[in-house]
Amino acid sequence: MGGLLVVLIIIVMAGAIAYVGDRVGHQVGRKRLTLFGLRPKYTSTIVAVGTGMIIALIVTLGALAASSYVRTAFFRLGTLTGRINELQAQAMSEEQLTRKGSLSVPRLTLIANTAWTFDLAKSDAEQLDDFGHFFDAVVRIANQQLTTPAVGLKAYTHKSTDAAIRAELLQQLRNTREQTQDAHALILFLPVASQNLFRGEVISFSFEAFEDRRLATAGETLAAIDINGGAPSVDIGALVLQAGQTLAKRGYPPQFLYPPLINSTQVQSVTSQIPRLRGKYRLIAKTPIDLYPHSGPFPIDVELEPIR
Repeated sequence: MGGLLVVLIIIVMAGAIAYVGDRVGHQVGRKRLTLFGLRPKYTSTIVAVGTGMIIALIVTLGALAASSYVRTAFFRLGTLTGRINELQAQAMSEEQLTRKGSLSVPRLTLIANTAWTFDLAKSDAEQLDDFGHFFDAVVRIANQQLTTPAVGLKAYTHKSTDAAIRAELLQQLRNTREQTQDAHALILFLPVASQNLFRGEVISFSFEAFEDRRLATAGETLAAIDINGGAPSVDIGALVLQAGQTLAKRGYPPQFLYPPLINSTQVQSVTSQIPRLRGKYRLIAKTPIDLYPHSGPFPIDVELEPIR
């Protein structure tokens, strides 16, 4: 209401200033006064405009003298705007931190321990029912695991038989087919959280697609780190990280990268040998099997070789 009153006052004042200026100019014109040798009609115009400007200046100075709010609006508006933006950003940050405390499932996390393979050699229509059964299985598993008090999400209620869901599933198959160069490829679908899911929210998910081809052969070295014999410890974590990065670049599902299945017996053997050895050695991470996206969390064998 205060803002509306200010607007009305400004409108009235503007009208009053215009009226006074017009009357002064009219009187000057009637008396045919001149200014700087100008014709009377030009003189009356200048006097009318000047009178309006002087009145506006007097009113403005009076408002500045009478109100601290007006002075703030005139001289500190930029500072206030910056402070407001700063406070808004701070509030948003605090809200995110508050929500982060109730984060149940991070985005792109696997929400159900299941997968489905889409065969591009077959038509979309003949695989749509199987895709629908997979969708329903994901919903069932996610509802069982994520609606518990410990997680706190709300159940997902849609089914693959819903017309809208069935249309979305068919469109997913078509989009995947269009985006894959190999017309005979196998595509692994993994159900993942489509966004960060916080306590009290309804479960939502989507499908990530991975071309299910061989990404590493049995016995292949995925990572290697040079170390010195006699070192007090071995950074197995760095080796594992490097192996995961190698597979990630080849298109391995990130949901299966960490933690991998490390051969603990080999790790214990290596860590016990290093302090007693002398010279240069190479710590190697190999895969004991052919790796495909459907392999899931991948196994790692750890070996130690002397550098000659």
